[in-house]
Amino acid sequence: MRRLRFLLGRAYAASWRAADALVARAAPRSARAALRRPRLPAAPYHRKYGLRVGRPVDRVYIEGFLERHAGDVRGRVLEIYDRVYTERFGGDRVERSEVLDNSPTAAEATVSGDLESGAGLPQAAFDCFICTQTLSLIYDVRAAVANAHALLKPGGVLLVTVPGISQQADPAAEEFPDYWRFTKLALDRLLREHFDDVAVEAHGTVAATGAFLYGVPAAEVDPAVLGPHDPDYELVVCGRAVRSA
Repeated sequence: MRRLRFLLGRAYAASWRAADALVARAAPRSARAALRRPRLPAAPYHRKYGLRVGRPVDRVYIEGFLERHAGDVRGRVLEIYDRVYTERFGGDRVERSEVLDNSPTAAEATVSGDLESGAGLPQAAFDCFICTQTLSLIYDVRAAVANAHALLKPGGVLLVTVPGISQQADPAAEEFPDYWRFTKLALDRLLREHFDDVAVEAHGTVAATGAFLYGVPAAEVDPAVLGPHDPDYELVVCGRAVRSA
């Protein structure tokens, strides 16, 4: 093989790519297969989902889900961490906007409560609860769903999203640990333990998942590769659940 490379190198000194191609053809089949493997970057372009350089890819699916259910964002609305989605999708339908956060330093919190234990949460108080990418941060996720059900009024709607495929957040750098990843089947079963009217959907493609894991922001991803959904790649799982009247 070395002699072959030497001879080819003399003949194609100006183009090592051509020499490599000829070597690949002369190599055993297993070696040729290895040479054809795609070379993926060994490290992400940006960590933390690309959040520091733009909107993460998963937010395209999350915000699309909320936009399709914008009519549910009405009356007294509770949202995790801030009220960005309440204002964006609720508009004039929102009579009162509340923010749930269990952090002692939360600047925007109007409800200081624990979704896992239920401590500090009002009962049957909200027409809509927007709970995005939060259940994965709660160890007793079944208790969290039960408490989400309890804080809704009869007829109130839970709009929830959870991560499917995702990287692991550094527990040493995060205030709330990251415990879980979900499938469409898992979220459906969780919600049906307390809600009767449940609709769950998953979103993702191999290209979207790859971009998300490598931290490529959504603005740099061709929208054409974000759909249609490939069931093998559940990047985000979304659920709409209504408390029975």
